[in-house]
Amino acid sequence: MTGDVHRLRVRFAMPSDPRYLPVVRGTVGSLAAAIGWDECDCRAITLAVDEALTNVIRHAYHNSPDGLIELECRESADGLEITLLDSGEAPDKSNICVRELGCDQPGGLGTHIIRKVMDSVSYEASPEGNRFVARKALIRKTP
Repeated sequence: MTGDVHRLRVRFAMPSDPRYLPVVRGTVGSLAAAIGWDECDCRAITLAVDEALTNVIRHAYHNSPDGLIELECRESADGLEITLLDSGEAPDKSNICVRELGCDQPGGLGTHIIRKVMDSVSYEASPEGNRFVARKALIRKTP
């Protein structure tokens, strides 16, 4: 593997059960810190991943703990890439992020948070299942 740069990659296969979210939050926060983000950015990235997982649990699996979510957090050349894969109900893209900010109804802000924190977000249905990919670039400060 000459020329390849080894980068950190963490993979999880977790049940669609919210009990496991603290484990993922701890890992994502630590991974983001190891890559180079400050504490505030680490919390924001962790929140975005938590919201994405919560959306899969709630909407793809309808709160059933029997589903499976595959999560991969991968250090990229310029930052971090998060991929979620599930085999639950596919998201209706027309309903993603439909709630207006400032609306007084509870819930529905997760996708706003994810899009605000991450630089790019995509959802796609594939033969493997529903794939969510979010990327965030790390702006390195020069001394």
